[in-house]
Amino acid sequence: MLRSLLSALAVLSLLALPAAAHAGDDAKKEDKSKGGKCTISVKKGDLVSQGKDLVIDGKNAVRDALAIDGNVVVRAGSTVNDVVAIRGKVTVEAGARVSGDVTAINGNVQLQKGATIAGDVTAIGGEVQADEGATIAGDKNQLSININGEEFFKKIVGAALSGTLDGNCELRFTEE
Repeated sequence: MLRSLLSALAVLSLLALPAAAHAGDDAKKEDKSKGGKCTISVKKGDLVSQGKDLVIDGKNAVRDALAIDGNVVVRAGSTVNDVVAIRGKVTVEAGARVSGDVTAINGNVQLQKGATIAGDVTAIGGEVQADEGATIAGDKNQLSININGEEFFKKIVGAALSGTLDGNCELRFTEE
């Protein structure tokens, strides 16, 4: 799930750059009536929320967790594979375990003392804040790009999710 979301982010970023570069070139304008679809596929056992926080506690059997315009909190005693928040914060509490990767796009990642991450921790357009005693087996990555005082990823992802990005992207969830 994480790799597909990061791939989708890369595509959205690439969509924005050509739109600005070719705005005056009539020969390369696309027919906007066709509209694009941005699809996030979910599998049985995944938790997905849009516009609200997603809290995972020890009694939930969760494969992957994704919140769009909301925060993800992984509580003590919980184990989840991958965790992603888009325009939200990820908090992994003490005693919680993520067996894969943790990613926040336009938000921060907070790892409390005693939290365990078996994969990578990434904040795109945010920061990774790890308390002393939090365990990250993979890489810790942070990426922010400011262009004319605006955070690039916040602008692009915000435009894509609100439907104002050139490319007429409609967010749609499908179950595999």
